[in-house]
Amino acid sequence: MGIEVFFAKDELKQKAYCLICHEHLSVMKEYNIRRHYETNHAPIYSKYTGKLREDKVESLKRTLQIQQGLIKKNFENNENVTRAGYEITKIISQHGKPFSDGMYIKNCIIEAVNCLCPLNSSLFDGISLSASSVSRRTEELGKNIYLQICEKTSNMLWYSLALDESVDISGTSQLLIFIRGVDENISITEELASVCSIHGTTTGKDIFDELEQTISDYNLEWEKLSCVTIDGAKNMAGSKKV
Repeated sequence: MGIEVFFAKDELKQKAYCLICHEHLSVMKEYNIRRHYETNHAPIYSKYTGKLREDKVESLKRTLQIQQGLIKKNFENNENVTRAGYEITKIISQHGKPFSDGMYIKNCIIEAVNCLCPLNSSLFDGISLSASSVSRRTEELGKNIYLQICEKTSNMLWYSLALDESVDISGTSQLLIFIRGVDENISITEELASVCSIHGTTTGKDIFDELEQTISDYNLEWEKLSCVTIDGAKNMAGSKKV
């Protein structure tokens, strides 16, 4: 059993990994491996021979596996904590709650965890739900939805739009633009494409400008627009009756 047993191959980095000092070698060649071993470890580990060396190598491998397991577990925990933050942010946004409610929700979660499973309290404490974090994640979720709709609309052969205007509790006019289209596989997509806040006047021109901007944002072609459905408001009706 030669000195190579004290080294493993890191498949990700394609480098030799020393089981003794956990160092990566820049070049995976026998000369470099031997030089590293003789320079750093030979005085101590050369005394291990036969069965003693086998046992030592197995011990080093077990230590490496334990370390890798801990790293993997920590990575999975961090990933789950991040995912939990996004899921809670989505719920806050869906219910129209203030971003500052994130900390209130987190405090409730931590109190429940302290009562039910206190050993895991540190894991839940890592969920970032500050107002700035919730705001940033809401923007990221919105951008992700926008990109998904863009991907679907880029394959549409034909599409139609539906417009609905209403006034929110602050008195601001909100224009909702829905899109429905079909691709070459006869797969139908129906999504809320845009929510436009219209300040000031809400004339037909104002609404058309918002519609035109939405079509531009999604790179839609006017030639593929089959029809437009409105809610019957006078500012969206044409001057000619059909």
